Amino acid sequence: MKVAMWHGAGKFVIEEKPDPSPGPGQVVIKVDTVGVCGTDVHITQGLFPATAPSVLGHEFSGTIAATGKGVGRRRVGEQVVCDITSHCGKCANCREWTISRCENSQRSSGALAEFSVVPAQSAHRLPEGLDLETAALTEPASCCLSGSEMWPMPKDAVVLVIGGGIMGQFTVAFLKRRGAKTVILSEPVASRRELGRQMGADVLNDPRAEDLGEVVMRETNGRGVHIAAEVVGKTELVGRCIELTRPRGNVLMIGVCPQKSILPTDMYDFHYREIGLRGAFGRGNCFKRTLHVLPELNLNGVISARYPLERTYDAIYDSGQGRGVKLVVKPNGI
Repeated sequence: MKVAMWHGAGKFVIEEKPDPSPGPGQVVIKVDTVGVCGTDVHITQGLFPATAPSVLGHEFSGTIAATGKGVGRRRVGEQVVCDITSHCGKCANCREWTISRCENSQRSSGALAEFSVVPAQSAHRLPEGLDLETAALTEPASCCLSGSEMWPMPKDAVVLVIGGGIMGQFTVAFLKRRGAKTVILSEPVASRRELGRQMGADVLNDPRAEDLGEVVMRETNGRGVHIAAEVVGKTELVGRCIELTRPRGNVLMIGVCPQKSILPTDMYDFHYREIGLRGAFGRGNCFKRTLHVLPELNLNGVISARYPLERTYDAIYDSGQGRGVKLVVKPNGI
């Protein structure tokens, strides 16, 4: 099979590897669609820990091509979307934190390849009404669904989402579905702002043309928002969320900041106004539930471009440049 092997920085080489065989409790997936994640971009930029050489890609769907011992052969041919890891449900992390941080998890192999090996538990059959391309959005959507549920939604809440990439779009949708009265989306790219309207945003802000603080104060009678979500991964924008949150309001970090980042905020002001700050890293316990939420969303136009496996780096580079909303790679052909 062909794989897009990452060799550090922006270097990807298409290599031939033996077709994989499933071990006990595993399945082999013929990969259909792989979403380019901001984490993939950050890995190539040296901003997220990863070791080369390796095969990247963790947002993916496909068809089960083979099953290992203990997995029924009737699953061959099943269309599935794949979680990154399995879970035991018994360890301290599963019981006290989240199944996505299972201490005994098995990890799916990288998806930027024609085939991937996945724990059978992590290959979820697609529900009716969900196609393979859209299903590949399950992983980022589940991260946002998990994050959106971390703070209670006050009555008549005004919420702010900074960042209109795919994670920002899902955050807009899920906060609106939870009952936010007004959702403000701040995003410099016009096409992303317009998609935000489709996903449920009520107020669109171009931060290059209009000061976000003025927009927030206008929409909240000078009080600040109830919930502010940073969905880019920049510490200065987390600080901006804190500034624009009302007393006893809450800030949600969905964007992944680089390791050893320092939060630039006035800690006295943060303390005085009794602001809540919560990290929301990953899928939580929401992956399987997200599968049944996706068909209810208007996702027309969310996937902006499709790339063959040979253009993996182009897909990652273009994503980092903000070209489109969600870019995907099709390892077995477009």
